[in-house]
Amino acid sequence: MNRISSTQPASVSPPRLLADTELAGFDKYFMDESKRSGEADALAFPRSTDEVAAVVGLAQENGWAVTVSGARTGIAAGAVPEGGLVVSLERMCEILGVGKRGDGTFTVRCQAGMRLQDLQKSLKNAEFANSADWSEGERELIDELRRDPHFFPPDPTETSASIGGIAACNASGAHTFRYGPARPYIESVTVVLADGSVAHVARGVEVADADGSFVLVRPDGSQVRFHAPSYEQPATKNAAGYFSGDRMDAVDLFVGSEGTLGIITEVELRLIPVPETNSAAVLFLPDEHAAMRLTRALREEKDVLGIEAVEYFDDGALAFMRRHRAEVGAASGVPECLPERAGAALYLDIGVAVERLPEVIERVIELGKIAGAVPQECWSADETDERERLRLFRHALPEAVNGHIAAIRREYPQLTKLGTDMAVPDECLEDVMAMYREALDPAGLNYVVFGHIGNNHVHVNILPGNPEEYEAGKKLYLQFAQRVVDMGGSPVAEHGIGKLKREFLMILIGEKGLAEMRAVKAAFDPDGRLGRGTLFA
Repeated sequence: MNRISSTQPASVSPPRLLADTELAGFDKYFMDESKRSGEADALAFPRSTDEVAAVVGLAQENGWAVTVSGARTGIAAGAVPEGGLVVSLERMCEILGVGKRGDGTFTVRCQAGMRLQDLQKSLKNAEFANSADWSEGERELIDELRRDPHFFPPDPTETSASIGGIAACNASGAHTFRYGPARPYIESVTVVLADGSVAHVARGVEVADADGSFVLVRPDGSQVRFHAPSYEQPATKNAAGYFSGDRMDAVDLFVGSEGTLGIITEVELRLIPVPETNSAAVLFLPDEHAAMRLTRALREEKDVLGIEAVEYFDDGALAFMRRHRAEVGAASGVPECLPERAGAALYLDIGVAVERLPEVIERVIELGKIAGAVPQECWSADETDERERLRLFRHALPEAVNGHIAAIRREYPQLTKLGTDMAVPDECLEDVMAMYREALDPAGLNYVVFGHIGNNHVHVNILPGNPEEYEAGKKLYLQFAQRVVDMGGSPVAEHGIGKLKREFLMILIGEKGLAEMRAVKAAFDPDGRLGRGTLFA
């Protein structure tokens, strides 16, 4: 069935709008982690789907654009308004219930403003703030979750990200290596459309016809027929543009749409069992080629070994961290024993049954030795505190890079780091790494390479020291994007298009693909008010 029906919500009073001088002191709601800021005519803090619908209705009456503000952890300026109304979902932060399917799959329903870290904590402890209001059956499921712990596996670096934002951007992270991005774990969404109507879309219910068509049915019975985009998705991580594919599920229209088709207000998530035990390891290798060989070996055995993440640090990244340790000391998160002769490193997260952990670690060490690692120089951690120290090491580099750029911006405020977000198919890992080196080394630019090498998705962070270096790096960035697309990859693998990377859509899907996206947009939002400036100029 391909009918997406929206209904008129219950009539409620909209939340009070902040406007004019009342907006003073609310600047943080007009920016995100991209460090770009915007402006708005009004700001609202709804607490329910019906209140979101009511305030969107007000925006329609006033002809305002509508920008959704979640946790504002994005780095592509998707939450930065260009006038109009900002709808903050931060007060919509309740877990609404848990469920269990006939096949034993657990699910959890929550409002879109729920923070990932708060959801994971509630699931870990099987404690839910408002469970006294749930049905008796749902409260019984809480006891089951205590005996059989489950979690939501997508793990964007910012654990303060909101669930609605994770769905709207199809977020991913290091553990995508094993578990994939958010999309396959999203079972249903409740969405407020541009006209203030509400659609509840469940996976497997509304599916495109054989020709890719859907029918949107509005509350007054009027219908709009549109087609899912026909362009092919890259065979890699991808967070660029609307989803496409044969017999596409309507849920996937909204996942990754970045708030441009509707405002996601509630999400139902599929959970999976928590591994019995976890371990982390850092293997130091002589050079980049050795790291790529080990990555391929780990990829071949990832299911048997329970490898959840494979993260890379190149020689420049290790040198950067050594300097950071020398300047800041233990507060840097970088251990003093970082091997001097290491030319590359891989960080691993492992999740397996308790009795299998010794043999898994032994096999990882064996694969590391074959690739050139020295076991005595490698680190591993099983206890929670030890794993936390390795986690801090893993995140020390991005924090140090941001600090470095902040210092440069004191002299050149317009400068930012140029961080790539590109992924390629498995067979192109060596090619894309060679491409980066062959372009960057002769240019004499300061840069470090790190990130999700298990998914062939490393971040090249170009660190310009002046405006001329920034412009040179930006030109290379665009060249990289085209080359990556030519390899069958994505120039925007996890951080979304937002307002800052619209040019990459043209590189990835071309004019025909953009026209197909605009047709979908027009079906849901004919006046182009939702997420104005995001995805489309």
